[in-house]
Amino acid sequence: MRARWLRRGPPAALWMLGLCGAVPAMAQELYALAGAQYTPGLEETSYSFMYEYLHNFNDHLFATFNWLNEGHVTNHHRDGLSGQIWARWLSPSRHLALSAGAGPYRYYDTTYLESTGGVTDAHNWGVMYSAAAHWYFRAPWVLQLRYNYVHTTTSISTDTLLIGIGYQFESASHPGPVRAGSYGFAGAQRNEVTLMAGNSIVNNFQSPHGVAYGLEYRRRVTPFIDATVTLLDEGDTHVVKRKGVAGEGWLTREFLDHRAAVGLGGGFYLARDEEAADSATRMLGLITMALSYRFSARWSTRLYWYRTITTDGRDSDVVLLGLGYAF
Repeated sequence: MRARWLRRGPPAALWMLGLCGAVPAMAQELYALAGAQYTPGLEETSYSFMYEYLHNFNDHLFATFNWLNEGHVTNHHRDGLSGQIWARWLSPSRHLALSAGAGPYRYYDTTYLESTGGVTDAHNWGVMYSAAAHWYFRAPWVLQLRYNYVHTTTSISTDTLLIGIGYQFESASHPGPVRAGSYGFAGAQRNEVTLMAGNSIVNNFQSPHGVAYGLEYRRRVTPFIDATVTLLDEGDTHVVKRKGVAGEGWLTREFLDHRAAVGLGGGFYLARDEEAADSATRMLGLITMALSYRFSARWSTRLYWYRTITTDGRDSDVVLLGLGYAF
């Protein structure tokens, strides 16, 4: 399940995300939503929740990056990531916005292999179609009601209905989407070292846990782009015993007067797995989401969610809390 409480995911995160942070043409918004999921093919219902990062291009066009947890139905514990393009209608008062969007959906589904009966974390692609109503009731807060239809040909298709609250990163003098300018570095420090500890969870139906550690070096390349090198030890879950080095590029977005930031990272993970029957060093993929808060010019705390991407169905979620020092 992917960390039952999280299943999966970005513990959440956290969060979501500075996906479009490198293009600060309009204000961005961050949402957390929860609701219900229905699987027509199985005639089953479950819970669902989502984190969304929204980037406005203009009053009538925007993009989102979403992480959707589709809950648990028979033989499927699934979540996924989606980038969508949206068209929007704004009411004359700008308090109400109605929109529709669509985009690819990359899913991660804990399920049984028909050929062997073993558990795997299946990866594949689908499409997410969505409709939403936003109510800009009091800046910077926004209420969202959202419907998603996820269609796949290799897994289940689902309907989700969610409601949640959003936060606008820029202050607004009027309701609705607001324009925002770019910003520079908040201080002179461009480097940061973070020591982390937390938990790893293997994505199968038992969700075995292990104690995980990490050490990260981060370089601020631009106010919106970071690069990191991370030593990661996932601990021993008695299913996976993996550690290695990862390199990631990040899109980041600061807010709250540069004190807080959200970020999305992705890259390679060169890992040694000592628990598998065929212990070996493998090149894996890594997707990471992070939320940070800087409580002084040099010290900060950061919450991470790492998703390891494997080719043998042994993905894991690694959730770490870190203390960072900038220099």
